[in-house]
Amino acid sequence: MLAESIPFRPVMFKKILSALRGSNRDSKTDAPAAGDPITAYDAQGRELQISRNEWREKMFLPTLQQAWDDADELYRQILTGINDGFAADLPAAGQRLVEIDANVDRSHTTLGIVHLSNGQLDAAEATLRAGMAKAGATGALLTNLAKVQFERGDEALSEQTLWQAVQAAPNLEAGLMWWATTQREKHGETAYLAALRTAAALPGAWCPQLWLARHHLEQQEVGQARALYAGVLAAGNFDRHALMMIANDLGSTGHLQLILDLIDPVYDEHLHGPTTGLNLMRACLELGQIERGRALLVRMTALNFPPIQQHLDQFAQAFEAYD
Repeated sequence: MLAESIPFRPVMFKKILSALRGSNRDSKTDAPAAGDPITAYDAQGRELQISRNEWREKMFLPTLQQAWDDADELYRQILTGINDGFAADLPAAGQRLVEIDANVDRSHTTLGIVHLSNGQLDAAEATLRAGMAKAGATGALLTNLAKVQFERGDEALSEQTLWQAVQAAPNLEAGLMWWATTQREKHGETAYLAALRTAAALPGAWCPQLWLARHHLEQQEVGQARALYAGVLAAGNFDRHALMMIANDLGSTGHLQLILDLIDPVYDEHLHGPTTGLNLMRACLELGQIERGRALLVRMTALNFPPIQQHLDQFAQAFEAYD
């Protein structure tokens, strides 16, 4: 989601504001503080720290203006701005995105979140409903409408809308997990797992299976987790976030060989991003599968993506140490 064409840009190693994916968190209290620095990388991949005010004035606002006629780039810059706590600068950009973006779902969801991030609930609802009138009741639009309803205090209506969102888009993680967690808070762990299984049965679902697999890993039920992962990967309709979650969960529970067995055969560095590739190389290094790791290193280096260059250099040195 980051704009990779900009040679010097912020990279916030956290999810784009969870409100962008429909969480019920309070975006105001989670916004970066004014004094927080922003992590950025120069063209050589060197990490830098820059003050938020300097970044806003010298980089963010000029880049936002440069993207004014490019829907894809404008969308990316709005996401960056929300993530970095610059929502107050974004209403005009969000409205511009609605005007020029052929992707109605994306543009109206984005502008709705801009309004939400600024506490403008009526404007957010109007924008989201306008998007539904044009694009239908999509998962993203419904999830963020549920957030509006939740923040107004109508939790029953919010939960009803949220379930509609899950039915429309069971792989929209924040909506899914907000809904499943609500079931846990009300009825306990059994209800949480039942909610995930219900969502997993929806057509095209794969995200609920990953969360069920995480539960099985936590219970040391590795065979059941592996079966869920294998089913998702065999279906082929997963995205980069699915591979990242599988790799992270298997890695954190010590199942490194499973990372290679399951993910390496389906991983495409151009489609699935660099993070999973780094996890695969780490597994190769720790398991002593050096030639396999070196082959991945060649593929990752060819991406020419400065923010990971330092990591690639470290892997190159580690692999070389085996000679």
